[in-house]
Amino acid sequence: MKNTGIIFLLVVTIACAGCATMDELRTSITTKVTSITSNVDPALVAKVPDDKRGGFPKAEFAVKLGEEKLKLAQMKSELAAKERKLVDYDEDLVNTDLKEVSLDYDIIKMEAIDATPGLGKKEDNIKALTNLKLKKNELQSDRIKINANKDATKRQIQDITEKIKAQEEKVKNFAMETPKPEEKAALPPEKDKAPEAPAAPVTPEAPAGSTK
Repeated sequence: MKNTGIIFLLVVTIACAGCATMDELRTSITTKVTSITSNVDPALVAKVPDDKRGGFPKAEFAVKLGEEKLKLAQMKSELAAKERKLVDYDEDLVNTDLKEVSLDYDIIKMEAIDATPGLGKKEDNIKALTNLKLKKNELQSDRIKINANKDATKRQIQDITEKIKAQEEKVKNFAMETPKPEEKAALPPEKDKAPEAPAAPVTPEAPAGSTK
């Protein structure tokens, strides 16, 4: 029994550890990555001698290219969201159409009931017909709103599509460039350094044999 209990505890512990690992993995994937160079003291970087800065231009170029690629990916993600929204509006329109034809059918049935002597009360029939027609008017108003939203989304999709084309061209041209050599970094002014004392004036010596 003790062995069974120990095995059970081990299984639970491993499962919990696995969940924690997956959570950390999701966090690392979804968290926006920041270049580690942004956490390096710029004052120290500025003091790195030129012969040790050979890898700087290529690395900086890679960071900038990555930033442009990220912008492109974000644009495509935004485009996909807008396209999904457009599909949702199409579904809303179809749903509205179905509701409207269903109301039309109900109105036809109600009118037939009202036209048949002895079926239902006249006041109730008229009230039911009025409510059905009011609902149909509401659906028509909803359709106008959906179409307006759909048109606005189409314009947004067109705008984003043009931006994506421009960004793709920018990334393409950027990737074809060659990293430029880094300019010599200027050393930052040193703080808390006492100013040098001015040199004492030199008194010229009198020539030999001269009298005072």
